[in-house]
Amino acid sequence: MGYLKVLVAGELFVLRPPPLAMCARCAILFKFGLGFLSIFYTVKYTVYYKLMPRKPLSQVDIDSFRDSYCETAYELYQREDYDAVTMRGIAKVMGCSPMMAYRYFENKEDVLAALRAKLFDRLAQALEDVPATLAPLEYLQALAGAYANFAHEEPHAYRLLYVIHSHQAQTYPETERAQKRTRKTLFEATRRGVESGDIQGDPTLLAHTFWACIHGLVSLDLASQLTQGLGFDELLPAMMNSLFTRA
Repeated sequence: MGYLKVLVAGELFVLRPPPLAMCARCAILFKFGLGFLSIFYTVKYTVYYKLMPRKPLSQVDIDSFRDSYCETAYELYQREDYDAVTMRGIAKVMGCSPMMAYRYFENKEDVLAALRAKLFDRLAQALEDVPATLAPLEYLQALAGAYANFAHEEPHAYRLLYVIHSHQAQTYPETERAQKRTRKTLFEATRRGVESGDIQGDPTLLAHTFWACIHGLVSLDLASQLTQGLGFDELLPAMMNSLFTRA
């Protein structure tokens, strides 16, 4: 006769089921015992994980775990796909309890928001590394190149930032901060070009158009849709020349 596998509060128990010939009273006792076991371990789980006081975590401990957890989530996303990123899946790769992560993150959306913040910061840093001492038009051209290089070198990151949509019910300040950091460089470069007289037009409108054009061209290239005779390297300078006209 096979064994009965029972999952109670995250713990697996293997039990020998009652013989078929067992009397009704014994069968009732067996079911009662199983119910008691379930209640016992549920209470144990609640007390241990929810109610018992724990050693306070330092900010260093919190940041270290969150960084490792986000990097593991990103590796899982790159290796498999977006849907494979789950709290249980990340914990399995890290070799920790799935419940442990809830001390640091509310849910999967919280993890992905923290990951997006880190990736936006990477993109922002790539843009900020472009020398601001370049002439305005050269600076804009270099920013477009840096933006495109990031997308080509880290396509999974770029898709997670701009292509894969996550409908989040709440906002995440850290993600918004990192997004603003990315936009700031592009918008300030455009404003600088208008103020110097090297380009004409409304700086805010030009900045949005500049950003939209780069994103569109990069997205088409990542999706292998530039198949009409001209490649990314030919289209990028042509787009820049068409967008920005000298005074």
